[in-house]
Amino acid sequence: MQSASDNIFFKSIDVSYNTLEDTLKGDFRLDSGYYTNSDSIIHNIQTEPLSFFCSNVFMGPIFKRIEVTNKQYGVRFFASNEIVSLSPSITYLDIDQANKLNLIVKKGMILITGYGTIGSVRIVDSTIDGFAIADNVTRIIPKNNLGYIACFLSSKYGHQLLNDYASGSTIKFIQAPQIAKIPVPILDSINVNNINDLYLKAVSCREKSFSILKDAHFLILEYNNLPSISEFEIETLDPNKEAQIRFTNLNEFTTDLRLDSHFYNPIAKIADENIQRNSNRYMKLKDLTSEIVIGKRFKRNYVESGHGTPFIGSKNIIQIRPTELKYLSNSEIGFMSDLMLNKNMILIACSGSLGGTFGKACFVYKNFENYAASQHILRVIANESLIDPGYLYAFLSSEYGYECITRYRWGALIDEIDNEDMSKLIIPLPKEIQQKEIGDLVRQAFDFRADAIRFENEAQDLLTSALNNAKTIS
Repeated sequence: MQSASDNIFFKSIDVSYNTLEDTLKGDFRLDSGYYTNSDSIIHNIQTEPLSFFCSNVFMGPIFKRIEVTNKQYGVRFFASNEIVSLSPSITYLDIDQANKLNLIVKKGMILITGYGTIGSVRIVDSTIDGFAIADNVTRIIPKNNLGYIACFLSSKYGHQLLNDYASGSTIKFIQAPQIAKIPVPILDSINVNNINDLYLKAVSCREKSFSILKDAHFLILEYNNLPSISEFEIETLDPNKEAQIRFTNLNEFTTDLRLDSHFYNPIAKIADENIQRNSNRYMKLKDLTSEIVIGKRFKRNYVESGHGTPFIGSKNIIQIRPTELKYLSNSEIGFMSDLMLNKNMILIACSGSLGGTFGKACFVYKNFENYAASQHILRVIANESLIDPGYLYAFLSSEYGYECITRYRWGALIDEIDNEDMSKLIIPLPKEIQQKEIGDLVRQAFDFRADAIRFENEAQDLLTSALNNAKTIS
């Protein structure tokens, strides 16, 4: 017999009974998740399908990409996982293909990812206006209240509905016809207008942040007398110029005893030579830092958000708005202080895949202070008496920094870089006042990013309050 002091755990299972009418409304859906959650999220609230608020909800056709190296003949291309990335890969799609297949998006559209990690939402702003977007991303053209619709779709309610309406067992996916049926609550005009305005303020702050960081990266080139990497004339032995092939001499080989060809790629070689030849002064990263640290590997014990320390992985550091955060148990991890992030740290994704998160950088400034980070994130701690940490971040996140970082990668299936490799990077050093100017731009950009998250949080809180009040009234 079990005593009253014994712990008893119950596992809840969602069970519902559906009539034939319910099944018909659900397009003959037989997956239980479609029926167990969707109605309860906005139960007893007046709704209309998303299509009611939009002039069009559509996707691009499936196609085989025709990529170009000369951006004069191409248009920037975003894969689905890049629409909410702060550091997307720079890929150009053939402009004729993009126009023919209607892949180019315009300012004021809403984008929703529909494959794998579904439900990532982004308003097309001036930053990506005119870009080509992958075929598995749904485009939404609202008639009005752009911010309100985007806020609801990106909320926990909208995200749950998108997942409920999705198909697939191992890999979930959702397409435009299903997204068009998502029920959107009809709230009073005051709440709708306030939510709309707050969300659009967040979008505006992110636009400013992107613009300021772009200025910082331009000054990296100007103050160090560096040409843009896009201006490099790459010599290759390939007559069709489809692959970068060159000879290397024995002296170059014996420097690091590396046999992987990417270590000798001509872009990284020219970037390194330009820094040493053109900049006023340069030093190795190891001589400009207090420490370069790779996080500990450990067994992770996750808890609810109110009982632990927020924990980020490498994908979180390049997200516009970090999602799917986990929380580490404070009581079960005795070395939590070793995992913590502090202001002015520079984070590098040191494990992953080229073109994905690997080699991308983030600055800890009004975002991840007092968060814990995984072993897949390398921490660079600048010696602030020698270099402005904001400037160092600007360089490491620039096109030159990325090429220098990824040159040192190793690994067969998963790319890796460690603290020893990172310490060898050559960092150009302009005048101290110029470093500070660039560092101040970086800090200003991250101020705007923090404002964007604050405005979006306020919009989401207001949405939740309005939905709860609407339920009470009904």
